[in-house]
Amino acid sequence: MENIGQYKPANWVASLIALAIRAPHRVFAGLVGLHLIVWTLLPILVCRNVQLDLAEGLALGREWQLGYWKHPPLPWWIDELAYRFTGQVESVYALGPLAAILCLYGVWLLAREVACEITALIAVVALEAIHFYNFSAVKFAHDQIQLPFWAFTGLFFYRAVTRGRRANWLLSGLFLAGAFWSKYAAFVLASTLGLFLLFDPVARNTWRTAGPYLMVMVFAVVLSPNLWWLVSHDFLPFRYVDQRAAKAAHWYQHLIFPILWTIDNLLTLAPAIALLAIVIGHNLQLRANRADELSTFNRRYVTVLALGPFLITTVIAASLGRQPVAMWGYPLWSFAPLAVLIWLSPAPDFARLHVFAIASVALLFAFPVGYAVTELLESFVHDRPKATEFPGRLLAVAITEKWHEATGMPLAYVGGAEFGPSGAGEFTPNLTAIYSPDHPRVIVHGDPRLSPWIDMADVKQRGAVLMWDWGFGAELPESVKSTFPQAELQPAIGLPRQTLYPRGWDFVSYAFVRPRPAGEAFAADPRPEARRTGPYAE
Repeated sequence: MENIGQYKPANWVASLIALAIRAPHRVFAGLVGLHLIVWTLLPILVCRNVQLDLAEGLALGREWQLGYWKHPPLPWWIDELAYRFTGQVESVYALGPLAAILCLYGVWLLAREVACEITALIAVVALEAIHFYNFSAVKFAHDQIQLPFWAFTGLFFYRAVTRGRRANWLLSGLFLAGAFWSKYAAFVLASTLGLFLLFDPVARNTWRTAGPYLMVMVFAVVLSPNLWWLVSHDFLPFRYVDQRAAKAAHWYQHLIFPILWTIDNLLTLAPAIALLAIVIGHNLQLRANRADELSTFNRRYVTVLALGPFLITTVIAASLGRQPVAMWGYPLWSFAPLAVLIWLSPAPDFARLHVFAIASVALLFAFPVGYAVTELLESFVHDRPKATEFPGRLLAVAITEKWHEATGMPLAYVGGAEFGPSGAGEFTPNLTAIYSPDHPRVIVHGDPRLSPWIDMADVKQRGAVLMWDWGFGAELPESVKSTFPQAELQPAIGLPRQTLYPRGWDFVSYAFVRPRPAGEAFAADPRPEARRTGPYAE
């Protein structure tokens, strides 16, 4: 396929194919550059309010914690850095696309080493067909920041085993620790690499060198602050995970849950599978493999890297009787197209490449068009609340003004209420923290146990506003009553959604916790049973 011979481009598709064959790196550079521009600008242009996950990161990253009740802190730190550097809330929309193209670059580098540049380009194009790398990436959070750390861990681990240089072992440990700082799902990646070191005949020989021990040492040192935080905070994020994953109520769900999880992942991969089917053809002939140890190792390694994390996740979930959340598959498939291509050769005919190029361009065009149409025009056919249509700025200004009128003081604190993992008790206070001119700090779920950066003595003196989605209750939630018995329920606020076609309003319930003199009592319900209710009970 690399020898184009007498092939003469006759149209733009043929010219693109010829360029990809002559200079795959130029097509790759153009692809990731276009990806970054399109998926950064598009949500800025069509989204009238920040995504739920982005609001959470912007509101809580400013606290610079070593850990949070949900996840590790890295993406929220990055959100805060982006905002501080630019002064613009919209700057965070560049972070997801940047994470995606860094991941694609890591896959590209590994693919060039285990195969060739043409194979690397096809593998990257196939990944572009998976929504994790395009429209889902704009919601930059813990899922998205995993992508580059997983990709570069895989790259440097390969180099460490095959080249034996200490620098590669050190970088493997560094990027693996970064994956854990991103999300604890990196456990399945670490497990995959550990099992590979134990059972692969080539990788097992590295135990006789200092390499694996250096990797473990760097990993432990880099991750140690977060490990300390986990221990000192009673492993709070694992309680959140326990709350998210549905429990099997019947024996047969131990079988059904893995099947549903597998189907979810196959549907996610379907566009990439279709592209690979086009370029490989119907012969399904195994790629000719050089009879050397390195080529055989390459196949084993990439295959394990592509399937190992998924299989470990599936086995653990099935054994525990849990249904994995679909988005837990986010970082699992970056090496899947490469694994297919390292076994099955692309068909060596230009007709099939022509169809592949057209299909790839069509998908690259369809995803942003579909995203824009959904964000701009969905209100004409469907009436439903959406984070990107929520009147966040209006809410923040209205709440701040009402607080100023009632107290004559700046709004220093906002908090939510406990309604489980839905986000109903988080989104509105996060938006207020972002858009209010007072930039109040957030009391997560209105619970100081989940917000160790909050000084309740200062809250007593300066007061707070607690708010939640009106649809989850027009009265004071029990979690608010138990922590803030002095909270005063206010009339709900109704604000019009930001849609092109007029639709319903969003209503927000809120309560004032008025500032109190230093000597006046202010405490949560003193009854132990009242303080220790809910999913985070001690």
